[in-house]
Amino acid sequence: MTAFLSLGGNLGNTREIFEQTYPLIEKKIGQILQKSSLYQTAAWGMTDQADFLNQVIEIETTQNPKEILTNLLAIELHFGRVRDIKWGPRSIDLDLLLFGNQQVNTPHLTVPHPRIQDRKFILIPLVEIAPNTLHPILRKSVKELLALTTDTSTVTLIQHL
Repeated sequence: MTAFLSLGGNLGNTREIFEQTYPLIEKKIGQILQKSSLYQTAAWGMTDQADFLNQVIEIETTQNPKEILTNLLAIELHFGRVRDIKWGPRSIDLDLLLFGNQQVNTPHLTVPHPRIQDRKFILIPLVEIAPNTLHPILRKSVKELLALTTDTSTVTLIQHL
């Protein structure tokens, strides 16, 4: 199964943390098929903090969404992620965005991620690597969702990969 994950962070050396995260994702979750470029984005939600670095990756996995979530949380913990302030600063934030065309709705996990269409920092890197991927609920490609989003935040290309 293919899945898309988002990586974000604004504490410490985020590029270095991303580089150290890739082998952990491959060891614990599945093979990385594609990586988007790196993008800088102003903080979303709680805006009085440093800008974030964001990226989307595509993986191939044999795990189910619950197993992926468990492993993403373990990787976040490995890098010292503390969930004490909603939308607060973080060393790493890992989210499961899409899992094939499947839908999951549990108290701890919603797939597709419920706010993909509202966040340019997810849509822009996702469109870069998979523009025609269909959102299984909204029935629009991620390219169409980017064209329709109401998010006006600035997302700046930092490093093309």
